[in-house]
Amino acid sequence: MKRSQRRKDQVVSVTCGIALFAAAAAACILRGFFFAGEMYVFLTIWFAGCTALACWVLVQRAAAWGAGIVRVLGRGTEESAEAMVELPRGEELPAGVEQVTGRERGPDRSQGILLGSDGQSGNIKVALLLPACTVIVCIFYGIHVYLRPLSLQGTLNELLRWGLYTSFAVFALLAAGTRRGGALLAALWHSIGIVISLSALLAVCGSLPVPYAVAYSLSPEVSVAGARLAGLLQYPNTFGAVMAVFLLERLFAAAYASRREEELRSAAGGAEGGGADGRAERRSAVGGAEGGSAGGRAERRSAAGGAEGGGAEGNAELGSTGGLLARLLPLFPYAAALLLSESRGAWLAAACAAAAALLSKRQLLAPLLLAGAAPAAGAALLYRQLARTGLAADPLPGLLLLAGLWAGTLLAGLWLHRRCTGAAGRQRAAMLALAAAAWTAAGGAVLLHVRARITGPSPTADARVLFYRDAWKLAAEAPWLGRGGETWRQAYLAAQSRPYAGSQVHSGYLDILLNLGMAGLGAVLLLLLAAGWLTGKASPRLLPPLLVIVLHSAVDFDWSYGLIWLLLLLLPAWALAEAGTGTLLAAVKGTAGITAPSGWLPVRAGAGRLKLLRGRAGILAGILLACALSILCGVVSLRAAAGSALYRQAASAPEPAVQATLLRQSLEWNKGAPLTAIALSKLLPVEQGTEVLRRSLACSPGNAALNWELAERYLNTGSPGEALYWVRRSLRLDKYNAAIRMAAVEGMLMLGERELTEGDKRRAAESADAGLALLRQYSLLARREYSRGPQHNDRGFRISGPAGEEMHLRLSGVLAEARDMFSRADRLKQ
Repeated sequence: MKRSQRRKDQVVSVTCGIALFAAAAAACILRGFFFAGEMYVFLTIWFAGCTALACWVLVQRAAAWGAGIVRVLGRGTEESAEAMVELPRGEELPAGVEQVTGRERGPDRSQGILLGSDGQSGNIKVALLLPACTVIVCIFYGIHVYLRPLSLQGTLNELLRWGLYTSFAVFALLAAGTRRGGALLAALWHSIGIVISLSALLAVCGSLPVPYAVAYSLSPEVSVAGARLAGLLQYPNTFGAVMAVFLLERLFAAAYASRREEELRSAAGGAEGGGADGRAERRSAVGGAEGGSAGGRAERRSAAGGAEGGGAEGNAELGSTGGLLARLLPLFPYAAALLLSESRGAWLAAACAAAAALLSKRQLLAPLLLAGAAPAAGAALLYRQLARTGLAADPLPGLLLLAGLWAGTLLAGLWLHRRCTGAAGRQRAAMLALAAAAWTAAGGAVLLHVRARITGPSPTADARVLFYRDAWKLAAEAPWLGRGGETWRQAYLAAQSRPYAGSQVHSGYLDILLNLGMAGLGAVLLLLLAAGWLTGKASPRLLPPLLVIVLHSAVDFDWSYGLIWLLLLLLPAWALAEAGTGTLLAAVKGTAGITAPSGWLPVRAGAGRLKLLRGRAGILAGILLACALSILCGVVSLRAAAGSALYRQAASAPEPAVQATLLRQSLEWNKGAPLTAIALSKLLPVEQGTEVLRRSLACSPGNAALNWELAERYLNTGSPGEALYWVRRSLRLDKYNAAIRMAAVEGMLMLGERELTEGDKRRAAESADAGLALLRQYSLLARREYSRGPQHNDRGFRISGPAGEEMHLRLSGVLAEARDMFSRADRLKQ
């Protein structure tokens, strides 16, 4: 590789590395990117950087491509274009492909597009589906901005999130196409895993202050120990799923590497037998059934675990030892964090993903047992010790326990591996029996402790059934395009069939269906299929972690965490980097003037100038789209960040006038924020406050709080008809809110008493009659919920007998007095 071209490759690698590590660090610091309000400042900086990069690439490439296109158009139609394909040195070229020598290459012949073999071009096309699908989701959310969604703010938040996922996918695929892309993505992956796991474990030991790292519960159905580890994500279920993802990645890395060592040892033994037969046997063991395909090479590279590159046996052994330590070292913290999360869904998802992978690779069962036996036993012991104290350990004893078990499991794992290396017969069977015993003891210790949660009734599972049933009914109202971002959060109070508390639908697939309908869900499913296909083909050991994300997201709200999407997009990019497929960067290397990575050869294929021009046009369109999306998301995030900052300033301002000014400015920046509108309306006169609420309601028609604020205003100043309209509308949007129902009844009572005092007997009677109707409806609904039992009545929806009777008597008195005034007026007329 020429020096200038190597420098360009390094620039791409460094730029992508900085961007990827910045996103990962921000995700860890900002609670996994769960709260959109915490992301605005970071997203503003992120999209500003993306815009600058996209514009720079656009300017650079436009000039180079323009000159190249002029030269190509001036050539004859018979001349073919040059392309880059991945062909290991020594292998034969595909049929119809001719290698271009250095003397044949002119200064313009480095301008080409990736044609490659069918398998490699297929990888490229599927890899491009990852950013393409995220862009499609962004477009759907952009359409909803103009279709009056349930929440404009929620739709813009989702647009920003998916803009982040799109740019992250592009950076990951670009990094995968660099010479050291695999090492960069591996370092990023392991950094995220170690930070999340160790921060949680150190928080338990009392030596690292992490807010809400431990979730406490007095309900034995929720937690047997009374406390569950939540880590930086502050939610045990998703934290457990993340730990399962990292645990399976290391377990299968160790299993593949052990299997690879056995194959190499067997091949070496056969080669020592001498002759061509020995060499053939070695080649067969190295290549396997995969032949020379990219998938086979990827699996062998990922399994080698540090022993790549050949060379002397001593060097291979040193690489194997270092790789073994790298594979075994993180297993204990990942396993311990997974157990301490006490997430049954994460445990089950991990087991199902591992079982699915082992069905097609049954020879990995023994290496998997050996690699995970010691970490599983140590993690189970740590779990039992900390569970006794409710995850409250003194700093020094807790750190000593953690360090001792970690060191012990690491040494035990190394010992098991060394004892099984090269062993056969009874010795290997004994080691496998010992590993199986360790797994059995660990599983038994944990299951005996949590057996009540596993075998007994599960209120959380029953609640999810209610969520899913109500969500399906809500999705049927807009099945094709959904109702915009954060639909469930805005509409679940109106759609719920029981008074449960659940602002998350606990299923990522249902959440997407509610937001974007079948169209959006189809784009997300296509993204998942592309990620799974690429990962399984390029690096099968990374498929089980991906399966954990896919499975667990179906039964929990993992996809509300941006960190989960970053991990999901990182896995296929890492797999492609290990496979040596240049992916997105390789597709633009010729047009970007960057030489392909080692292992790629310049060839001449019968593509001709038409494919060259099409490739450049597609890349140009992609860069333009990236630039436009970055600018759009940057503007949205900037306005949201400014509005949020002004809202916080108003909350701390001492004077109401200053608060009102700051809140007005906040609404100018971010008009879709309902909380800002509500706060401002309380500082303004009645008419002005009502107008502010109405404007905000146009942006968030499904917001129950906005509707109730308007109802309260009309109860205080409006006519009975207007007040009753807004009261009923707010009750439709939040039908199991006991406080609002009682406040509505009291409001109609006060309105009737005021009108009675003013002598307006007709309006007084209407108000009292409406209040009695609201009270009857409230009483019937509360009685029905009482008959169903206390389960799922998380919001405490009930009516107090004395309070209800008092309201009934007072309303009846106002109604009777108003009718008596009617009667006396009629008698006077007669």
